Amino acid sequence: METSICAWAPWWSADDRRRFLSEVEGVVGARFGEYELDEAAGTVTVSDLDCVLGLSNLAQACRMADAEDWRLLIYSHMTRLDDFAPEALSELLGDYERVKGDLRVRVVSHNHIEHIDPVGDPLPLGMFSCLSVALDGATMPVDRSHFDEWGEDQDEVMAAALANTLAAEEVVAAEIDELKGRFTALSGDSLFTSALLLGPADAMPDVGEMGAVVAVPTARDLLVCPISATEEFVDDSATMLAAGYVRFLSGPNSVSPNALWWRPGEPLEAFARLDSASFELAAPPELRYYLQGVLDAGIGRSESGAEGLDI
Repeated sequence: METSICAWAPWWSADDRRRFLSEVEGVVGARFGEYELDEAAGTVTVSDLDCVLGLSNLAQACRMADAEDWRLLIYSHMTRLDDFAPEALSELLGDYERVKGDLRVRVVSHNHIEHIDPVGDPLPLGMFSCLSVALDGATMPVDRSHFDEWGEDQDEVMAAALANTLAAEEVVAAEIDELKGRFTALSGDSLFTSALLLGPADAMPDVGEMGAVVAVPTARDLLVCPISATEEFVDDSATMLAAGYVRFLSGPNSVSPNALWWRPGEPLEAFARLDSASFELAAPPELRYYLQGVLDAGIGRSESGAEGLDI
């Protein structure tokens, strides 16, 4: 059996992936007619809708279901494409006053927006804050072509959309019990939960002046580890990164395995990169110096007979 790995569905063998794609082709072909499948990229292009659909989220959902149920899941997913038909989009996005109450901000990976001209701002380590529209359990990024027709200031629209997002989100904060480590998981039911990291400090758990390390493994999860001048922070943050990586691989609606440095009132900065073959500390010098001081203090206590940090 062939076992080649692809980036958008690394958990499946080639046979399982082929079975999934066969089901996708069957549903898309029957519902929309002409289409183009790119197996390597994990996308399907529907010509009549002028739409490129990424298959990674759908594959994650199918991975958690019995193969006999895949076709029904795929069909349910594909029916949402009717909302993306050119006529439907023109009606939905043609009037800013009509749509502004449904605008949201979503944190996504660059892979999520590579087939459109998005409205938003780049974030560190391959993430992007994307202006989107909430669609009854789904979401759609706003393309620049529609935004330009509004004649509105982008910063003002993004601020209003973020305010909509924070007001609408109901988030549950919980300690992670399955792994040893002191960090918090903020989880919600919508695809906009991760946008909390773009909001004011009161949207985040209590943190000190150095802020926190945050991970956005999926659209519905935000992991937060407050930075502290203690040896425990090194272990806690490492455990959080491991938990985030697992959630990113499992999905659904994966965003990034990487982690950012969050401080109240400051721009987001890189902390650690895990989307390459190995771990890479990407923190800026200010944070590196701070963490090195923590490590040095721990080594000093170890040499004097106290419990030290295993590095």
